Amino acid sequence: MRIWDALAFIGNGIYKKQSEEVLLDRMDEFGVEKSVIAPVEEYVTVYNDEGNRCILNACERHPDRFLGYAVANPWYGKRAIDSLRAALKSGLSAVYFESSLQGFTISDEIVDPLIEVCAEFDAPVYFHTGTPAFALPFQLHYLALRFPAVRFMMGHCGANDFVADSLPSLYKRDNIWLESSLTLTVTMYSCFCDAPDRYVFGSSTPRSDLGHELEKIRAACDDKEKLEKALSLNLEQVFGGAI
Repeated sequence: MRIWDALAFIGNGIYKKQSEEVLLDRMDEFGVEKSVIAPVEEYVTVYNDEGNRCILNACERHPDRFLGYAVANPWYGKRAIDSLRAALKSGLSAVYFESSLQGFTISDEIVDPLIEVCAEFDAPVYFHTGTPAFALPFQLHYLALRFPAVRFMMGHCGANDFVADSLPSLYKRDNIWLESSLTLTVTMYSCFCDAPDRYVFGSSTPRSDLGHELEKIRAACDDKEKLEKALSLNLEQVFGGAI
């Protein structure tokens, strides 16, 4: 059964440190075929261009193992738009936002110009959720409502204080997928029961341990078909078959 990781980080930051070589070793250890990689916090918030170059270089060195998230902070205005467009044109495949660090709520219209760029490139969009008051599941619901053609991933299912809002946030929205990292096994079980086609595996390594995240998701589901969807098939749908 193939395993694709929807979120892993590389870089040498204050809070997260992981080289691409260490990540590849961990992927090999646990049988992960591909990971979608993002830069660590400093590059998500401030040094966007440097973060995008770091991720693009890693993807170019290991095109069979990595896909890359581009980052852009909407407070940079036109500079952010130009930077994101250049990153996606260069070959990055999706866009990562952590609005609780970047200083806006997910549903704030300040991010709309960047989401329009994502729509232009048909690039999936990942939002961290679970941090009040800037990153909540229903905020992503309202953003997805404004951009029905864009495919969104709800990071961590609102982990864990707002997990009760994650499944209701899918209501009448066929463009949101739930990402598993940092959530409890009982949450994973609920997602497998209620939204097996809208659930993707992610590790958030090194914030969490890749092996631990895999152990949790396997413990939550004994249905091979549903587990295969979460471990690879649903993410392939999010990326339109490009992964």
